[in-house]
Amino acid sequence: MAYLFRIGLAVFFCALSVHGQTAEKSQHPYELMICDYVKFQLYKMDKAGEITWKHQPESKVWDFVLTKENHIVFPIITKHFEVRCMDFEKKIQWSWSYRKDYREIINITQSKSGLIISGQKPSDAIVMDVSGKILRKIDIPTNFNSQHGEMGNVYALKDDHYLVQLWGEGSVIEVDKDGKEVWRYKVPKFGKGRYPVGCVQDVLRLKNGNTMIACGTQARILEVDKNKKIAWQFNKDDHPELNFTNACGLQLLKDGSILVTNFIRGKTGKGAHAFILSKDRKITWTLTDHKHISAASRVFAIEK
Repeated sequence: MAYLFRIGLAVFFCALSVHGQTAEKSQHPYELMICDYVKFQLYKMDKAGEITWKHQPESKVWDFVLTKENHIVFPIITKHFEVRCMDFEKKIQWSWSYRKDYREIINITQSKSGLIISGQKPSDAIVMDVSGKILRKIDIPTNFNSQHGEMGNVYALKDDHYLVQLWGEGSVIEVDKDGKEVWRYKVPKFGKGRYPVGCVQDVLRLKNGNTMIACGTQARILEVDKNKKIAWQFNKDDHPELNFTNACGLQLLKDGSILVTNFIRGKTGKGAHAFILSKDRKITWTLTDHKHISAASRVFAIEK
């Protein structure tokens, strides 16, 4: 009887150990900032998956950046048409009204000097410091008849070049400091969806010189070399459990892995809102939280 009791204790403590490992593995590797484009809210989520901060502006919110100063910068359509900078106490640090100069602001990215804001009609990359002061404007060559999606994310590269997402044209271009095009790649048609509109939602220049493209409604990711050859690709058929619906965001993490945002608007309730691809392109983590999130247009890992 004593022997059986000891066996029972051993099994019990083993179960506790296994449960502890499972619980640890369920933790998120990072704190997260999330934009929900169905609820139009911004969240901050801790590693345990709990919402620690939430903000719902008076109008739609679809994109943001989190600055080194721990401020959130995001575009919002009010009567003033604004880009706002806010702290986690929800105090507005500054606001820039773009109504007189641009039809729309779609995306914001970060650079070493501060922020790059994508203006639509005219299509300008607006380089701004973190205090909201405009440093320069770069005229980006575009060819799309609507301001909504004329131009998306703009990223600063070395040698004062910029990598630009052209949402409406389904293309990625690299321009010099004067906005002159020096490289272009148009995503090839894939599947039965609309084309080329929406086939580029985010871009990333990798350390090896290749360009990674989140191919939006094609639900795939491409890595393209300088000669415009596809070096690697990932699509929804590879991993049906993800409900990979719209590849809309890429974040290069410090360890070389890549955080991918999966915008599942219209197909909510199943699958992953985001996932991490390791340097060897294996899925190492997924964010699947349909309790808190409807459809995330941006998931951002906060790296310490």
